[in-house]
This record gives sequence, structure tokens and C-alpha cells, in this order.
Amino acid sequence: MSAVGRPARRRVLARGGELPHFRQIRAILSLLILVSLFASPTASAAHKRAKLPPKPKGITHVVQAGQTLFRISHAYQVKVAVIMEENRLKPSTPLKVGQRLFIPGAKTAKKVEAYRPLTREERGAIQRSLSEEVTAPPPPTEPPRPRVRTDAPLLWPIQGPVNSPFGPRWGRFHAGIDISSPHYQGVVAALDGEIIYSEDTRGPLGKAIVVQHGRGLRTVYAHLSIIIAREGETVRQGQAIAGVGNTGRSTGPHLHFEVRQNGSPLNPVEYLPATIDELVRDLSTRQ
Repeated sequence: MSAVGRPARRRVLARGGELPHFRQIRAILSLLILVSLFASPTASAAHKRAKLPPKPKGITHVVQAGQTLFRISHAYQVKVAVIMEENRLKPSTPLKVGQRLFIPGAKTAKKVEAYRPLTREERGAIQRSLSEEVTAPPPPTEPPRPRVRTDAPLLWPIQGPVNSPFGPRWGRFHAGIDISSPHYQGVVAALDGEIIYSEDTRGPLGKAIVVQHGRGLRTVYAHLSIIIAREGETVRQGQAIAGVGNTGRSTGPHLHFEVRQNGSPLNPVEYLPATIDELVRDLSTRQ
């Protein structure tokens, strides 16, 4: 700086002023701060909006009198657990008339039949089917399903070895499978459904539960020690419904499990996923 400029700078500073280029720098900094304060929330909000997942497609179903969660699920072909999660429903909370349920994936409203209790004749038919000897089904017309499968429609109702398979046994026909288990192990529903029978048969199967899954498919759980689910209730796949027992004509605690299609018994293992032992055996044979 020249000698002439130094006195002038001293006079400006002595008066508490600022040099022109300092004022310009300060003004630019102030402007940048203001821009960052106002622009950052907007940019952040835009960034958040860009990251939001797309709203799921579906429709809203308005609950009518007598409609149950299972019947709504069955009509729209959407799993009970999915509807519960989307609508934040608890298993023990009953539906109310006029309640609005979001059904993900649905495109049009479906007709949902109302629940009705079994008639005396229907209850008697179920009681007889659980107490009388079942005749062997006709030979299958289709080739058997591959045993080693992981995409089976049903879940194992309990974990344990099958100690009595489906088919002829002791001169009679065994209409299900017996799964060995400790006393009181929790029994779960093999598939979404509706409890249509839940009591003591006072026969060879003891305490039993029958779950209706729609399209003529039913599952039976017998020799129970305790029954949790009650008639008319919706149960989701994997939900606890009972405890393993030794009631009825039984040689020890185990679960008798049946799959019936329009009243005819089916081999349950063809609808259940392969066990760990089966997968290991299959892998060893391939090697």
C-alpha cells in the first residue's frame, strides 16, 4: 500500500467505518447465509419426497354385518396377515359394521358372504366324521406331488417326527398323520381359515378343532389338551390355536392332523413343506 493510502485507511478505521471491499464481502456472506437457511429445508423436503415409496394400490372395503376377516380375505384372495398389517389390526379385535379396511392389490369390490353358525345337521355331520371310521379315498388320478418341496401351501401345525403315516393301519384306514410331540406343545393353524368346530368329540379323537379354509378344504387337529381358538374366529396361518394332548383314544401325547377336500381325506404330507431330515437325505442322494 502506498504512503498516501495508509492515512486514508487509518481515518476510515478511526471513524468506525469499513473499507468498501470489506463491505462487499460481508454483504455476500450474509446473502449466502440467508440463501442456505431458506433453501436447505426446501431441498431436504424435496429429497424426502423423492425417497417416499409409492403408495400401494388397492381398494377400501366397508365391513357389512356378519363379515369376518377370513371371509374378506378369502373373497379378495389376500392373506389375513397382510390385511391385518395394512390396517394395524390386532388378532383379538372384532370387526365392526361400517369399518373401513384397505385391501392391498384389490382392483374391484368383491361380494363377501356373512358368517353363520353351523346348523344342527351340519354340526352332527362333522361330529360323525370325527367319530366314525373313514373309508380309504379312491386312488389318485394325478401323479403324486414331489415330496421334497419348500413352497407347500400348508405349514406344519407342530414340529416333530411323523410316527404314524396316512393310509392303512391295524386293519383300518388312518385318515391323517400322527406327529409325535411333548405334552402342551403349541399347535398352529396350517393355513388361514375360520374355526367351524372346537370342542370335545367324546370319541376316539378327543378334543378337536376343524378349520375351514374355503373351496371345500378343511384341516383337523385332534387329541388336544387345551383349545385356544373358538368357533367363528378367524385364524391366520401360523397362529396358535391349541395345545398337544392325549385326549380320546391315544397311546401318548401327539397331534392327529388331517387334510380333507370336500369331506375326502388327503395325505397331509403332500401339502406340507419338506422337513430338514428330508432335505438332508435328498441332498445326500444327489451327491
